[in-house]
Amino acid sequence: MIQDMQRRILKSSGLVSAPSVEDAAAALPRLDGSGSTDGKPFLVPLSLINDSPYQTSPVNEDKIADLVENLGKNPLSSPVVLRRGHQGRLELIAGRHRIEAYRRLGRQEIEATLRDLTDDDAEKLVFYDNLFAPSMTDFQKYLGFSQRKARLELTQEQLAEESGVSRAVVSKLLSFDGLPESVLAALKENPQAIGANAAADFVALAKKSPDLAVQAIYAIALGEMTQKAALAWLKAGGTTKAETAKPVATKALIKSGRQKYAELVQRENRLVISLNTVDAGLYHELEAWLKSRAEQHFQ
Repeated sequence: MIQDMQRRILKSSGLVSAPSVEDAAAALPRLDGSGSTDGKPFLVPLSLINDSPYQTSPVNEDKIADLVENLGKNPLSSPVVLRRGHQGRLELIAGRHRIEAYRRLGRQEIEATLRDLTDDDAEKLVFYDNLFAPSMTDFQKYLGFSQRKARLELTQEQLAEESGVSRAVVSKLLSFDGLPESVLAALKENPQAIGANAAADFVALAKKSPDLAVQAIYAIALGEMTQKAALAWLKAGGTTKAETAKPVATKALIKSGRQKYAELVQRENRLVISLNTVDAGLYHELEAWLKSRAEQHFQ
C-alpha cells in the first residue's frame, strides 16, 4: 500500500514511480533542473522526511493542538521546507509542527518545497528561526549557540553578529558551558528549570555538587522549589529545609510509534500524569480504577 501511494504521489508530481522509500527519495525533484517542479510545492510522503539534526527545542504541544484543529478542517496554507540531507534522505528545515499535526490527523503526505542548503545554512535557518519563539527556553538557546560555536569555532562576537542579538545576551546564554554530564542530562529533560540569569551561579554550584544540582533541577521542574530557593539550597550544601527534595524515582514517556501520548513522573507517593491531548474517558477510567485499588488497599 505504501509503495502504491508513493508511486501515485511521484506520478502526480510528474516523476518516475519508485519501488522503495530510498528510490522514492532519489526520484524527488532535483535543484539542478532535472525533474524540477519550477519552485512549486509537490507532495512528499511523511515517511521520507527526517527531523533536522540541528533542532534543539521540543515541539510545542499547544501549537500542535491548534494546528490539528485547523488542518482538520482547512487546507495547508504554506508548504513545509526541506533540503536534501546526507545519503539522499530529505531533511526538515521548517514545518515540524505542521508535519506532526498531519501525523496525528493520520495523513500520509504533505506539500513541500525543496531548497539547496549547505549544512551551515540549514543549521542557521533551523536554529535562528526558533531563537525568538516564546516557547524556547534559555537552555535550549544555549544548546543552539553552543553547537554553532563548537562546530565552526565562532567567537561570541560572531555569534552575536549572525544572530542579531547582543554579545551580552550570547555571553549570558553561554554561561551554561562546563556543566557536568549528569546535570546536563537533567537539564535536557527539564530545560525550563534554570534561566540564563541564574546560569553562571548554578554552573559554579553544579560543578561542586553535581548530584545535588540534579536533585534541584527535578525539584524545580516538579514545583517543589523556586529557582531562587534551589540556588540557596545548593549554596548551603543541601542542608536547608529544602533538603527533602530528592531525585525523581520514575519518569516514563508513553508513546504509540513516534507519537507521545503521556508522561508519567513518580516521586515517593506523588504520581503526575501529563497528557498531550484531553482525554475525558481516561480520567473516568483512572478514577474508577483508583477507587477499586482503594477498596482493595483498606480491606
